[in-house]
Amino acid sequence: MMDYTIYGVVIVGRTVYPEGAVAVKDGIIVYSGDRSEAPVIGQETDFGKGIIVPGFIDIHCHAGGDKWFYEDPAFCADYHLSHGTTSMCATLYRDMSIEDTVSAIARIRAAMENSKNIIGVHLEGPYLNPKYGSMVQEGDVVADPSDYMKLFEDDTVVHVSFAPEVEGTEELLFILCEKGIVPSIGHSVASYDQVKMAVDGGVKNVTHLFDATGASISPTRWDGTIEVDFNAACLLCDGITYEIICDKDGIHVRPEMLRLAEKTVGLENLIGITDACADGEEGSDVNIVDGELTGSKLTMNKVFKNFMNVGYSANDAVMFTSSNAARLMGLSDRGSLEVGKRADIVVMDKSCDIIKVYKA
Repeated sequence: MMDYTIYGVVIVGRTVYPEGAVAVKDGIIVYSGDRSEAPVIGQETDFGKGIIVPGFIDIHCHAGGDKWFYEDPAFCADYHLSHGTTSMCATLYRDMSIEDTVSAIARIRAAMENSKNIIGVHLEGPYLNPKYGSMVQEGDVVADPSDYMKLFEDDTVVHVSFAPEVEGTEELLFILCEKGIVPSIGHSVASYDQVKMAVDGGVKNVTHLFDATGASISPTRWDGTIEVDFNAACLLCDGITYEIICDKDGIHVRPEMLRLAEKTVGLENLIGITDACADGEEGSDVNIVDGELTGSKLTMNKVFKNFMNVGYSANDAVMFTSSNAARLMGLSDRGSLEVGKRADIVVMDKSCDIIKVYKA
């Protein structure tokens, strides 16, 4: 493993070093701070005004380029690594059968031997409200242990999203917590009481806040008033994080709604994700398929840029794209450029295009 020292605009926590340095030995950061005090370790590279940040962490990503994770996980992982994502969950959606999901998990598990930026599988479903999402399920959705226990036979699944109003998800939540799998709620019309019960039961995260959600009471009971919808119920809860799909035109989440979420729950609880899919046109941030919005074409460096374009700082964007997700997923060895962390490092130019990616 190569030892090196790099120079540029270094962001460490909330501090920006315009003339900064990061020194790495045996894949671990041994110095990060002002260039004037940096030790010289191994090969030196001066990136000038290049922005040096921790590797991005994407906890919700279905695809890379024109491939889905269930088809070619190694290709997808490499695609996102080239855009700065050094840790990620490979997401599988609810339109797959249990048997096909088990097979996809096995393919991803095998790919993880070489694709070191995959930390595990995220299951977005199948226990979601059929009313929301691009792939509508027919009939009742019930969380049946005889089905879902097949998905948890090893430790590959690390993150599961479900709608708390779906029958059987109380027991599912208990099992997720028992196994140390991060439980998220989304694709839901759950009431405040249902959301609060789920959070009290161990839910840690909200799947793409403001997207694919509604109110349990619809239409509103009194003309001219609004009901407490799923999003408002989630924002009223403490101790959880909230995913945001941050595309450049604010199609998934309007900039004003992003500001509302940040003002309500704090920047430290917002997590930028790509929700990247293989459909849609290249060059766009979003997927529009047959007139339906179905995820994005984002990469995490674009999420970083889009977040700054809303008016946040570069060190805010580091929290949004790295630090907060590391905390949620229990990745205490990454998510910042602090001494002692693993050397997952991204160097970008002022347009947030990738110059160099270092993966420990």
